[in-house]
Amino acid sequence: MKTHRSTIISCAIALCLACCLTACNPLDQIDALFTPTSVADAMANKAAERQAIVSTPDVIEEGYLTVGLYTAETTAPFCIAQPSGEVTGMDIELASMIADAMGLKVRFVNVTSVASALGVECDIVMNVAWGTVDGATVVGAYAENATALFHVGDSTVVDAESLYDATVGLQSGSVSQRLLSQNDLRMRESSYDNLNGAFEALAAGEVQYVCCDLYSGAYLASFYSSISLCGTLDVPAAEGIAVASSNTTLQVNVQSALDTIQTNGLFELVRIKWIGGMPNATDATRIKGLV
Repeated sequence: MKTHRSTIISCAIALCLACCLTACNPLDQIDALFTPTSVADAMANKAAERQAIVSTPDVIEEGYLTVGLYTAETTAPFCIAQPSGEVTGMDIELASMIADAMGLKVRFVNVTSVASALGVECDIVMNVAWGTVDGATVVGAYAENATALFHVGDSTVVDAESLYDATVGLQSGSVSQRLLSQNDLRMRESSYDNLNGAFEALAAGEVQYVCCDLYSGAYLASFYSSISLCGTLDVPAAEGIAVASSNTTLQVNVQSALDTIQTNGLFELVRIKWIGGMPNATDATRIKGLV
C-alpha cells in the first residue's frame, strides 16, 4: 500500500515539474489525472470529433444517414421487432457502423417500396438483392439469399444421394418447402407451424434435417451448439445495400464504409453475434449432386 501511494505521489510531483516548465497550472493537471471521463462526456467528445464525409444533397438530412428497413419482407436475423416496438438485428448494427464510418449519425425508417423510397424517404435500404430494383444500385454484398439444409453435426456440404428418404423439418407453406418439392431429393417431410418447432425437432432427433432460408436458419442454429449448415439447395444470390443509381457519391462512400468495417473486424463480430459466425455461402456450399 505504501509503495503504491509513493508511486502516485512521485508521478504527481513529476507532473508538477513538467507543468512548471510549460507554464501550465499543475493543480488543474493533477485534477485531470484523478478525474475519470464520464461515458456521456466520452460519447460527446467522440461526436465532436466526427467529421462527416457526405452532406446534402447526397444525404437527405444533414449529418444523418437515413436507413430504410423493408420490414414487410425482412426477418431475423436482419430485422427483429421487439415487443417494446424497438427493432434490432444485423441490419441495424451494420447500418449504424456504416454511418459512423462516414462520420454521420443514423436514423431508421420503415419503407414499403425500395425504388420510391430512395432519395426521398431514405438514403439507403438494407438487404436488397442485386439487380432487383429499378433505379437502384446495390453495393457492398454482405449477405446471401438461398434455401439451405441444417443438421446435427459439423458444418459441411452433404451429397444429394445421402439425403434420400431422410426426414426433414420445414415450416408449412414456406418458400423452402416449395423449392424442396422441385428438387429430386425424395426426402420425408415433417411440417411445423414455425421454424422454432422445426429446429427443436432437429435438436431432439425427431428429424434429420431442417430446410429453410439460409440466414433465418443460421440465426436459429446459433442457439444450438450441435446444429450447423450442411448445404444449400440453390446457388446463393448476393444481397447488399441499395442506393439511388444517380447518387454515385453516396454509392462510393457506402462501399468504402462497408469495406472499412469488413476489414477492421467489426463486421465479423456482428456475424458471430447474429449467425454464429457462419461463413458466407458460395457456389461451393450447394449440395453436391443436385441437378
